[in-house]
Amino acid sequence: MHNHTTDEVKESLRPITSLINKSEKALQKLKPGTWQHTMLRDNLKALQCASVLMSKDTGNTDNFTRDELLEVLRVLTSIIERVEKSQVKFLPGTSQHALQRNRLKALRIAASLVTKSFRVLRDEQIGKKRERP
Repeated sequence: MHNHTTDEVKESLRPITSLINKSEKALQKLKPGTWQHTMLRDNLKALQCASVLMSKDTGNTDNFTRDELLEVLRVLTSIIERVEKSQVKFLPGTSQHALQRNRLKALRIAASLVTKSFRVLRDEQIGKKRERP
């Protein structure tokens, strides 16, 4: 697990925020109940969670449960896979390729922070179980 600098995390917030904004606009155009709407809603929720974790101390997981963090990690992994597949369609040096590269870096940092937060929460819960009489 890579420990990211504060600057790396701060830089990664911009592509994540951009994805959130684009997803919110796209979600308004989709019909509720469709698989596209459901997938985009789940993606948006995961990106928003990642944004919260990237905006504060990653050791603070008070707002999320283990199950929520696992779901966020599953969704981020899926998004990463799709971005990786789309990146190969663009030639290196093009703006589209750079956009996908920046998104991938941000998504990987976000996934790393979610994983770290999950482990902190898991370790806290294990510690509480051991403290019980």
